[in-house]
Amino acid sequence: MNDLDHAIREFAPIDGDWRPLDALLERAFNSPDPKEYYHAIFNLFERFPEDDGAGVFWTAVHGMEAIGDYEKHLLSYFRRWPNLMNKLMLRRIYNSGQKEIMNFPIDRLIEINEKK
Repeated sequence: MNDLDHAIREFAPIDGDWRPLDALLERAFNSPDPKEYYHAIFNLFERFPEDDGAGVFWTAVHGMEAIGDYEKHLLSYFRRWPNLMNKLMLRRIYNSGQKEIMNFPIDRLIEINEKK
């Protein structure tokens, strides 16, 4: 784990200020291998399960969507600990026309979660 990974993973807003996270995410997505930060981002979503980071979490969502190859991580984290952002990400994938992730029907994942 490098310093940037650690900073994203352990980020906590000070007095409700999430802007420093935006700068960290920008660094991550401009790095040579942005995918190496996916675990840190999904861990952050787990730490703040009902939050969107005052909108800053959307920087992470859009970054992962632009880079791609995040779906298996999304599935794993969703099945482990469903939260606001990974639920929204699943819905976005489903609404884009993709119906499965690694042979798991997205609509079934969403349906099971909504019954809990």
